[in-house]
Amino acid sequence: MGPGYFLGQNKYYVYNFLLYYAAKRFTMSECVIWIVDDDADDIALIKQAFLECSFDVRIFSPTEAKDLIPALERTYARDLPQVILLDINMPGISGRQLLSRIRGDERFRHIPVVMFTTSNSRIDRNECLKDGANSFLTKPNSYKEMVKVCSSLATVFCTPEFSNHK
Repeated sequence: MGPGYFLGQNKYYVYNFLLYYAAKRFTMSECVIWIVDDDADDIALIKQAFLECSFDVRIFSPTEAKDLIPALERTYARDLPQVILLDINMPGISGRQLLSRIRGDERFRHIPVVMFTTSNSRIDRNECLKDGANSFLTKPNSYKEMVKVCSSLATVFCTPEFSNHK
C-alpha cells in the first residue's frame, strides 16, 4: 500500500469529523446571556452585536439591576445563564454589590460573571476581580469592536465545555 491509500483514508476520517463537528456546533442548544446594565442604548447595542455572532444567543435583561437576584431565583431549576454581563455603575445597586450577592449565594456562585463597563479604572478592575468576577472588560468605543468582543464572549461561554455549569 502506498502513501496515497492512507491519505485517502485520512481524508475520509477528517471529512467525517468536520461534518460531525459542524453538525454538533449548529445544533448546539441556545446560549443564555444575561445583560445587566442601566443604559438601554448599551443593551440594544450589545444585543445587536450578539445577533451578528454565529451562535444561537438568547439575551435577558432585568428591568432594574435590583431584579437580578429574584430573576436568578425564578430560573434556578431550569434556565440559568451561561454568563452574566454586569455593568458597574448603575443607580440603586452597583454592579459590584450585585457581584458580591451572586458570589455569596451558593446556588449562583458558579455562574461566570464578566464585568462589562465603560470604566477603565485599574482600581475598579482589581476590586471586581478580587470580588470574584471572571473577567473585566471595558466596553469598546465602536460597533465593529463590540461585535468582536461579543463574538469572543459567545465563543468562550456558549461552547459545550463551558455551558454545562448547572
